[in-house]
Amino acid sequence: MRLLLTTAFLLTVTPAFAQSSQVPDPTACAKIVAPEPRPMTPALTSAVQATTTAYQAQLTQLQRHLATRLPTPAETTRLEALESEVTPYINRILSTHGWPTDPLIRTTLGALLHEPATQWCAGQAALQGAKTPVERRGAARLIDWGLIGLGAQQRYGTALTRSGRTVKAWPIEDPAGVDARRAGIGLPPLAQDVAERQASLPPRPAPPGLKRPVVLRPVCQAFTSLSTLNKPLTEGQINTLTDQAARLVEQDQASRKGQPGAKDMAIVDAESTAWLKEMLRQRGWPSTNRSDPQLASHAWLLAQHADARPAVQACILDLISQQFSTQAEAQNLAYLTDRVRLARGEPQLYGTQVSYDDVQGKASPSWLEAPERVNERRARIGLESIEQYLKRFERPRP
Repeated sequence: MRLLLTTAFLLTVTPAFAQSSQVPDPTACAKIVAPEPRPMTPALTSAVQATTTAYQAQLTQLQRHLATRLPTPAETTRLEALESEVTPYINRILSTHGWPTDPLIRTTLGALLHEPATQWCAGQAALQGAKTPVERRGAARLIDWGLIGLGAQQRYGTALTRSGRTVKAWPIEDPAGVDARRAGIGLPPLAQDVAERQASLPPRPAPPGLKRPVVLRPVCQAFTSLSTLNKPLTEGQINTLTDQAARLVEQDQASRKGQPGAKDMAIVDAESTAWLKEMLRQRGWPSTNRSDPQLASHAWLLAQHADARPAVQACILDLISQQFSTQAEAQNLAYLTDRVRLARGEPQLYGTQVSYDDVQGKASPSWLEAPERVNERRARIGLESIEQYLKRFERPRP
């Protein structure tokens, strides 16, 4: 699924770095991308043009559907099947013919490449053969995304993300020298790119509003009020909460991935939970129909990690159950439901919380109610089967 989602959520995701991996050296890259381009025959050029264009069209169609929501189980299966076709096909082209000389094939390959090592190696070959500013920018983008996927820092600052409503570059190697490196390949200063991307952000659409009034139940009475839960949020309030939540999620993920300089996880979770409590007191729960999809997702993620305050989690669980209006929120509700139930000593319903067997290299759901019906429950909210879900956690045995 990496093939699609890396591109689809380019400006909406918080940076999530892969486990540290060695960046391929020239010898390793020579096995991935042939060092010297080998010309294709006209017939082969036409065939590759047609095939890569068809793959790109499929990718674009799927992106259009998934730009603002999670994939359904059927779409996940389709994505996995597409990746299983595209990746080996591209690898054969690059290892046999090197970085192509045909402009159309260069463009489509650049859009389809999502294996970090291949991006890094192909990006360097593409930069050497780039003849136009557009090709140089595309090559730099491949290099940067490859480095990020390999657990390193980007070199040219072409990989941008959005924290709340603020566009910024992902971490950069030697940031003081980035503009000199960019100038060396004909790119404008990084600040110009960031400003242009910031200006191009579409205005946030007004939230549709609650379909029905939220009820203040006993589980939430210590944290918020009936008027707060049902009062519309202003655009300024949504912007403030969105930026605050994005910063906390970035901190949360840095801590959980062990990034250099990250705070202790317990401190991070305590700070996030304090923010959740203050948000509930002042603004209620920022569901998609009251605020913004990214804010709703970020707030849920912070709640998912508020295990030290089960009362806060229980309140948020109740509010999401009343306010959810999208498939993504329904799936978030399932994850939080399982987390809260296990903390209470109850079996989970959806199998989202798993335990991992290091010896066997396999995962299994922690204590599951009526296991024979778990896929039925998961399908109702658009989750893939439990068998497909557990495959995500598999690692090869040493």
